[in-house]
Amino acid sequence: MFCVCHAIWLRNLLSKMMLKQAGATMIHVENKSAIELAKNPVNHERSKHIDVRFHFIRDHVKGGNVELVHVASQDQVADIFTKPLPKELLDKCKKMIGMMDGRSI
Repeated sequence: MFCVCHAIWLRNLLSKMMLKQAGATMIHVENKSAIELAKNPVNHERSKHIDVRFHFIRDHVKGGNVELVHVASQDQVADIFTKPLPKELLDKCKKMIGMMDGRSI
């Protein structure tokens, strides 16, 4: 939710600076159910408790401002900043963000 809010805020800021973004902002999400619910607003028993904040995301997906893209858990780069990772996954994430090993300098 906050990622979408920040993306929309940045899009608006850039457009005021005459740097309008062409196309949707891609947001990488690892929850396929959340992506499907945002794309297809089907009202069923399991989704009736959804918070009003979720409708904000749905509106921006429908409006073409934001595109939710699935990314597998092992490819979620943000995990390096949010949780402890096994050494192999930590090394992979470090390479994905361009972090260099101090010994290779």
